[in-house]
Order: sequence, then C-alpha cells, then structure tokens
Amino acid sequence: MTIAEENETQEVKALPSFLIAECGTINTTVALFDVAAGSYRLISQATAPTTASEPWLNIMEGVYSAIRQLEVITGRSLLTPQRKLITPARQNGSGVDQFAAIASAAEPLATLLVGLFDDVSLASARRVLNSTYADAISCLSLSHEQDEEKHLAALLTEKPDLIFIVGGTDGGATQRLLRLVETVSIGMGPLASRQPVQVLYAGNKQLRERVRELLKDRAKVHVAENVRPDLETENLVDATRIINELYSDLKISTLPGIHTLHEWHQQPVIPTLQAFATVAKYFAALHKGRVLGVDLGSNNVAIILADSHKVQTYMRNDLGMGTPLLNLLDEVEPSAIARWMPQPTSDEVIRDFIFYKALNPQTMPVTEMECYLEQAIAREIIRRVVPEPLPSFNVLLARGQTLTNTPRPGQAILLLLDALQPSGIFSVALDKYGVLPALGALAIDQPLAVVQALEAGVLSDLGWVIAPTGKGQAGQSAVKGLVESPQGQFDLDVEHGRIDTTVLNTGQIAEVTLQPDKRINLGFGPGKGKKLSVRGGAVGLVVDARGRPLPTFDDDKRLDQVRKWYWDVGG
Repeated sequence: MTIAEENETQEVKALPSFLIAECGTINTTVALFDVAAGSYRLISQATAPTTASEPWLNIMEGVYSAIRQLEVITGRSLLTPQRKLITPARQNGSGVDQFAAIASAAEPLATLLVGLFDDVSLASARRVLNSTYADAISCLSLSHEQDEEKHLAALLTEKPDLIFIVGGTDGGATQRLLRLVETVSIGMGPLASRQPVQVLYAGNKQLRERVRELLKDRAKVHVAENVRPDLETENLVDATRIINELYSDLKISTLPGIHTLHEWHQQPVIPTLQAFATVAKYFAALHKGRVLGVDLGSNNVAIILADSHKVQTYMRNDLGMGTPLLNLLDEVEPSAIARWMPQPTSDEVIRDFIFYKALNPQTMPVTEMECYLEQAIAREIIRRVVPEPLPSFNVLLARGQTLTNTPRPGQAILLLLDALQPSGIFSVALDKYGVLPALGALAIDQPLAVVQALEAGVLSDLGWVIAPTGKGQAGQSAVKGLVESPQGQFDLDVEHGRIDTTVLNTGQIAEVTLQPDKRINLGFGPGKGKKLSVRGGAVGLVVDARGRPLPTFDDDKRLDQVRKWYWDVGG
C-alpha cells in the first residue's frame, strides 16, 4: 500500500458512523450507517413495535428492542449490559459515533384558531396547520361572534395545546382583532392558573407588542411573520417553523421515556415530517428539479412538494391506515373504495375491514383480497390530501408499509398513479427500508453520507413513468416511441385509455425516443416529442395513457378494466 493509499484509508476510517432511530405511531425503526468499501452505506436496519402507549409507557423499550435486533443482524455491539448506548465507536468495532432521533408517535397539537375572516387569514392559518402535526379543534372569528360564549367554553373544556392568532394585513385596521385577543385573554384565565398557555401570533405586525402586553400574564407568546402581510401575499414558512418547534417541545418531549433519547443525543428530536421534507428538498437539489413525496402512515398522511428553494407540505392528521381510518367513512362512501377493487366487494365487507383495521392497526393483510382492500383504501386516503392542481415533478418518493409491502412492485406504482393522477415524466422510488427520514436527519450536517448511501441503493427504484395528458379515441395511438437498451430495441405504441409497461432491468440505462399524437402533451406542448435517458427498476418504464382525470366505468365494465390495469403493470 502506498503512503497516499494509507492516508486515504485512514481518512475513510476517521469518518463517523451514525445510528438513527425513528419512533412512529406503530413501529420504531433504527438504521445504522457506516463506511464500507470506501463509502457510506446503510449497514442494516431493524424494526420493533413502538412502546409509547400502554402497557409499556416507555418509548425506549421499542428502541432497545430494535437495536438488539440490529446487533444480532450485524454482529456489532451497540448497547452495554445496562442498555446504555456505546459511543463513540470502539477500536473493536462496537458502538457508534453519533446518534439522532426522529419521531411522529406523539399526538398532534390541539389548536384553537383565532382570526378575522374565514376566507383570508384563517384560511392561511389552516394551511399552516395542514402542513404539520397540528389539528384545529375550534375557531373564533368575526363570523362566530354570536357564539363567543360557546367558544370560550370550548377553550376551557378542550384545553388546547396552542392558541394560534392571525388576522389583519400589516398596517391595516387593529380594533377588531384586538377585541378577539381580549376575549381569548378572558377565556384563558382558568387555564393559565395551571400552566402558561402557548400562543402563536402571526397577524398584523403593528399589533405584536400590544398582543404581548394583553397576554403576558397568562400566556407564553411566540411571534411569527404575518401569514397574510397583504391580501395578495401568503407567508406560511415562519409560522410553520415555529409550530414544528412547538410540536417537538410540547408533544414529542413528553413521550414517556424520551428523556433517554435526549441523553444519547443533545439535540431536539426531529419530527418525522420535517426530516422527510429535508431529504425531499435535498433530492430536489440533487436532481435539479421538483420532488413529490408521499408518506402514508398509520395516524396521518402527508404529501411534500419540494424544489431546491422551498418545501410545501400537505397533511391530514385525521386520516391514516391505522386508528383514524374510521374517519374515511365520513368523507367517502364504500362504493368509492370498491371502484378500485379487481373483484366484487360489498359495502359491508369494506366497512368491516375498515373497522377491524382501525381497531388493530398493527395487522398486515394475509390474503389477496385484504391486499387489494388495503390498496383501494390507500388510494382514497391519498386522494384526500393531493393539492389541486398537482404540479409536475421529476421524482416521486413514497413511504409507508401499504406502499412498500405490496406483493408485487407494479401494485405500488399503480396505487400511486391512481391516487395522485400525475402528469409528465418522472422516476419513482420506494423507501423500502423506512430510512428516508433518517437520511433527512443526516442531510442537515452530513450530506456526504446521504449522497453515498443513495448511490449504494438504499431506495427501491421502481422505474420511470410517462403520463401524458390530452384527449383521444380509445384504440387510437396516444404515444409512439423507441426504447434502446442493452437488452435490445423495443417499439412503443400505447393506445388512448391504456397503461403499458416495458421491462427494464434495475439499474439499466435506456434511451427513449417519444412522439405523442398531435393532441397529446408529454409536458412540452401538444404533439411535441422528447428523447430522454431512463434507468430501469423493479417495474420498468410505464406509459400511463389512461387520461386525466381517470375514466369512469359502469359496474359491469369496471371490474374488467381494473383487472386489466393490474395485469398491465404486472400487479
């Protein structure tokens, strides 16, 4: 070995190792990242049930269990006999240099909204809440003045974690908002006798000091930039940041046993959505485009749109594949779920499955029928949070057990296409090992580790999707093209109303030349073709020419059509 090679080896060995724990509502995942063969890789990961609730009431039991599994898998000691984390890493290979924690196991912030008008500042405030772990439990506004006593009673009985006050443009009128703040001050009196009430003010900046003065004896007041500085401008970033911090401080920090995680790592535990948003933004910078992230969890569902400059998040804390599943029946009829099923399914069967799954969120589907039912339900849940219109994007990242544990990868890609109904050209990757939030935690200070772990294949690539828009007659050609790959050349000719898959081996690079019909738009204008390089994946190259929105069918034709869609994507 040369001196240069020896120095390089010493530098590689000097790079720190990382253990990241993510504590979700149902499962806790730990992931170990370290240098192997000269670059960072996901060494292994392990999952155990989350133990924040009864009968354990100690989130650390799930963390310990997952780490013990990781020790068995890797042969590497990470805990002492007293269950202390071994840090930093030892010469004998035991231990780890750095630790970080991510969590979404805590309940969302119960929030009382206070503002002037439902369709202006309060609409912006709701968008802030819909972008993080927070729920609006009540609202006090000018339109609710006649219900002032009722809202004061709600303030006393529901005991909100946060009072979020908005209203007024910068430099605008002040008296009406001040009157609402005075009302809130009266209502929070009994609450403040127990502990200070948390208040976030994001309204007319000229009133900041006056609001502080009115509430100083009864609340801890946090101030953010005005969510509506003028009628034409919306600014949600600062308020969202503060609510994320409050969620960490007020909710995550009260999880039973969480203090041990704080001892292992002096930094705050990161909310899962924030970590996922960070890695989505990182992906956007890496790919020089826009990234769409889908996170289908047990207790919530979220969509993230990120480019290199900003991140937009859309979240529902009242929907998910676990306990909140019952809420879906308040928004859709069972027939809306049945339309995605490839076999006849009665309303009663759908309701029974939803009730059972809500009561037993940790259960996995064990029959083909249950798999299809879970996937059909997932479509409707994701559809409830998709922004309209959905912008085009370059990369689709998806996570959540319903998406990553499908029996065949084609089922996952069809589920996402049906739920999102996107258009354009993009790649699709699944977080098969549940480590995307861990990568988000690393990306803040260790971008090298993230890049190298991604290059090593930490995600499951499904392939590429071409989803044109435009109208045409069934049976007529929508998109023609040529696929040139190491396997050979393949002609493409996808008809209107069809979804077509071309197999491309994982990692294989293919050159694709596309020419749409004159009325069909690939994202570059009607009739304009495109030549691009794509990388193969578990599904390959998918051309979805079914149209947007997806066509509807009579019941006698619907089953055959859904079966055909599954067949065409290998599902």
